[in-house]
Amino acid sequence: MKEYSVSEVNARIKTLISQDFALSNICVKGEISNCKHHDNGHIYFTLKDEKSNIKAVLWKTRPRPAFNLEDGQKVIVTGSISVYEVGGYYQINVLEIRPEGLGDLHLKFEQLKKEFEEIGYFSAQYKKPIPEFARRIGIVTARTGAAIQDIMHISYDRNPYVELFLYPALVQGEGATASIVKGIKTLDKLGLDVIIIGRGGGSIEDLWAFNERETAEAVFMAKTPIVSAVGHETDVAITDFVADVRAATPSDAARRAVCEWSYIKERIFGYRDTVTGILADKIDDLKIRLENYRLKLQAQSPKAKLDSQKKLAQNKKELLDRILKNVLMRYSAMVSGNADKIQMLMSRTLAMGKQQISGYAGKLEALSPLNSLSRGYGYVEDEKGKRVNSINDINIDDTVKIYFTDGNAKAAIKEKTDGKEGCFGK
Repeated sequence: MKEYSVSEVNARIKTLISQDFALSNICVKGEISNCKHHDNGHIYFTLKDEKSNIKAVLWKTRPRPAFNLEDGQKVIVTGSISVYEVGGYYQINVLEIRPEGLGDLHLKFEQLKKEFEEIGYFSAQYKKPIPEFARRIGIVTARTGAAIQDIMHISYDRNPYVELFLYPALVQGEGATASIVKGIKTLDKLGLDVIIIGRGGGSIEDLWAFNERETAEAVFMAKTPIVSAVGHETDVAITDFVADVRAATPSDAARRAVCEWSYIKERIFGYRDTVTGILADKIDDLKIRLENYRLKLQAQSPKAKLDSQKKLAQNKKELLDRILKNVLMRYSAMVSGNADKIQMLMSRTLAMGKQQISGYAGKLEALSPLNSLSRGYGYVEDEKGKRVNSINDINIDDTVKIYFTDGNAKAAIKEKTDGKEGCFGK
């Protein structure tokens, strides 16, 4: 028996498979698993069912599907079976891939919807309220489509004073997405009250410009509240979820954006009646208050108050005069009756003062230093002018100054005797 190398076996198997016409153009359905998007641009995944699996590869040179390949998707793959000799396995070289039971655009729609919902584009916290009395309304739609006609008819029928600003955009085919995005951004800069975007009905392909990522992002980033009105009532677009309000049709969008003039007039007349009633009540109240003030002024006029104050002042003056007169009379009698007593008291007080002064003068005379000096005593200072109180305050050869009643003299200390024996010649 001939022996084959591994390479020869794989090469032979590859040749056999490549010669099988059924395997060169085959459709296989299954579920995607282990999907890997390689940096080189190739996409590798495994196609499996309940019992088996097969490797598959979508080369970077092949067209990409409209949806993103992810694990768990059920797809139908068209391609050819080939053998990868180096690895020793066979795989499907994918030529085309489509969702099983669902078109590419429907799958892509669901993927985009899921993605935008996860990042918060549909969140209620970002929804801006539509003004109740919008006067300036922008519209992004085709110039000649039924949508603009419906919006204009409904708007003017509800409120003939509303202003409409149309941005004529492409709503289908090549360039539609860019045109719609530009229309949203252009109208968003005009300071309008609300913007309506939309078009009439159609297939998912016809409406796809309102499902593109760029359109959804433009709607989300707009500062002006946006109403999405794409297709008929059963049609749904990504912009319906991102917009601040979703309208079933363009006509419904006009009804939501434009407040009826009859309702506005009714509100205005209601406010007028309310204000009129409030003013009437206020005027009646002011009239009553004015009459009360008039009565008070009449009862308490300035002239009456002035006369009353004058009379009161005159009464107080007369009372004060009587009080002063009585006080003066009483004190005059007291002064007259006590004049002699006061005179005697003052003389006695002066005599006692003189006697006290004489006593104080005698004491001062007795304590006077001059009096002591006149009796032969002297006052001694050292060279610094400090009084000498003790023998210990001076030394031999010190110079002292002696004060007498009639002058002073300097003397030098030649001798000193300590103790009481030296005092006064003892």
